Amino acid sequence: MSLTMREEQPARCGCVVVRLAEPADYPAIRAVILAAYGEYETAIGPDAYDLYLEDLLDLELHARNGPLIVAEVEGVVRGSGAFYPDAAAQRLGWPSEWAGGRARAVHPAARRQGVAQALLEAAEGLAHEYGAPVFAFHTIDLMSGAIALYKDLGYRRAPEFDQDLRPHFGTTAGQPIQAIAFRRDLTTPGRARSHPRVTSLRPDAKDNK
Repeated sequence: MSLTMREEQPARCGCVVVRLAEPADYPAIRAVILAAYGEYETAIGPDAYDLYLEDLLDLELHARNGPLIVAEVEGVVRGSGAFYPDAAAQRLGWPSEWAGGRARAVHPAARRQGVAQALLEAAEGLAHEYGAPVFAFHTIDLMSGAIALYKDLGYRRAPEFDQDLRPHFGTTAGQPIQAIAFRRDLTTPGRARSHPRVTSLRPDAKDNK
């Protein structure tokens, strides 16, 4: 998910600030991912979970396909996500003209503070900038809270893209990692959203400040 943040507006108590991630943020991002996904290890099974986690933590791979973003609460990284201008690069069956999100994570201590919504709004803004007609992403069926949030925010299910992620990771071990697909059509008038503390700009755009 890509954008440039208003760095002149520091996070205040309870505020969520979204900005482009830098390599220096990678340890904090990995810590958020580990905290966010750790509760699913038992349900998935250790072998498949390790492969799933390895994919989520491969920030260098995600960054080669699109910008990474982070969400800060009181100056601390509490959420993160990868934006793919070409969703097909995820190799999960998305159409190449769509944009996609991947590896979105919110630290458990920062849930229900608007972090996930801020990340999604930033990603949608980037998708608009890249001219994508659709923004799409997967979540796993174990994440009931996230699924409820996506529905509340108006995302539409895309069951034709649902799949067990284990073959993607080269295994059939453990329980199915059932990926649930969501989409939003960006060509619908009035559907674009923007986070009040984010100025969304493509990373290759000129800085006009």
